[in-house]
Formats: sequence, structure tokens, C-alpha cells
Amino acid sequence: MIKLKRKKHVLSLIKYIHCNSMKLKLIRLIILSVLCLISVRLAAQDEYKAEIGFNIGGSYYLGDANNVLFKNTQPALSGFFRYCYNPRLAAKFELTSTTVAGDGFSNGVMSSDFTGEFNFFDLEKNPYKQFSKTFSPYIFAGVGLMNYAYGDSTRLRPSIPFGLGMKVKLGKRWNLNMQWTTRLLLSDNLEGTTLLNNPKQLNGSNPFNNDILSTLTVGLSFDIWKKNCDCLNSTVKKDSHKYKIK
Repeated sequence: MIKLKRKKHVLSLIKYIHCNSMKLKLIRLIILSVLCLISVRLAAQDEYKAEIGFNIGGSYYLGDANNVLFKNTQPALSGFFRYCYNPRLAAKFELTSTTVAGDGFSNGVMSSDFTGEFNFFDLEKNPYKQFSKTFSPYIFAGVGLMNYAYGDSTRLRPSIPFGLGMKVKLGKRWNLNMQWTTRLLLSDNLEGTTLLNNPKQLNGSNPFNNDILSTLTVGLSFDIWKKNCDCLNSTVKKDSHKYKIK
């Protein structure tokens, strides 16, 4: 009888330990699942494919009637759309309205630029990524068109925009943008009048005699077009082997 009671006691103890062990494993599994869901949510937040925004600032012209940087600076306003391929590379379309002025003239200009951008840092709010930052200097270059008056008609001429800037993520979906753009016009009549165009007779003999329009601006943009969560490639899944239940 004593042996039978001992055996029953041992079996009960084993059963109790087994049940508690299963409960602990279940609790660990629930906790791990919750942590994984939270981590995926945090890693995926604030990821958007594109931005829309505006810039304001000043512009100046370099050409036959002006050869001094920032002389006769005029107001400039632009709107833009930026598509972000990844935290380093982006493409942007920008439409700018301004006026060029020099000694004895003033002419309205509309410029459309399509450029590619390269960020020096991974521009994203991701605390789980080692090299991500909420700011980054960047450079850009591309192609463009400039529309302006010349005499009694208008001209549409190609240009080469390029420059540098700084991007800063301000909040959940807002961004600050500071930019210096130089547009090399593939022509020499931005002044809009024949009286000021080519007064030193350099056209055709000097390839560097084309006019230049530069803008120095600051602006805001808003993130749009939210990315889909790529859960299969998330860092949580890649590191999930570290949290296996034993």
C-alpha cells in the first residue's frame, strides 16, 4: 500500500510538472507572438513611397546683363513631387515660377525640372536600422525645360538642373527641405530682349556663354502613398531563430 501511494504521488507530481511546463511554454509563445507583432508594426511604420511639397526662396540670374552672384535676387516659388525608390535614391519633378532681373530688364520664367537624387545617409525613421538617420545631405542632377518671353514671343528651351541640399524628417509624415539649384540654360537669351542678348558678340564662339538661373529655397513636404508591409522580408522574421521556444 505504501509503495502504491508513493507511485501515485510520483505520477501526480510528474503530471503537475508537465502541466506547468506546458503552461509556461504557452505563455512564452504568447509573449513572443505579441513582441513579434509589435516589432513588425514599429519597423513598418512611417514608410511611404512618395512626397508632395513646396519650396519658397529667391533666385538670381547670371548672363550678359549680370555676372555677380545673388545680385538682383527675385522671389521664387515651386511645387514638387518626389518618388522614393529606397532610403538613398529618389526621383523628383519640380515646377518653379520666378523672375530674372539684371541691369535694365526683368523677365518672368517658368522652369520644370526632372532630377535624380542621392542621399548620403539612409533617410528613414527606423530605430532598428543601424545607419538610418532623420536627416541627410543630398546631391541631384537631371534635365529640364525653361519657358520665358523673348520679344513678342515665348521660348521653350532645354536646361540642365543640378545642385545640393539637406533633408530633415520633422515628424511622422512631415519633412523639411533646403536646396540650392543651378540651371544651365542651353541658350543665351534669358534676358528676353535683343538689346541685352549677346552684347559682347560671344554667342557661337564661347560654349560657356549660356545663361544660368539659380534658386536658393527652403520648403516642406508631406509623405503620401504608404508602402505595403513586406512581412516575409522583415528583420523580425530574419532574427526569429534567436527566440525559439525550447
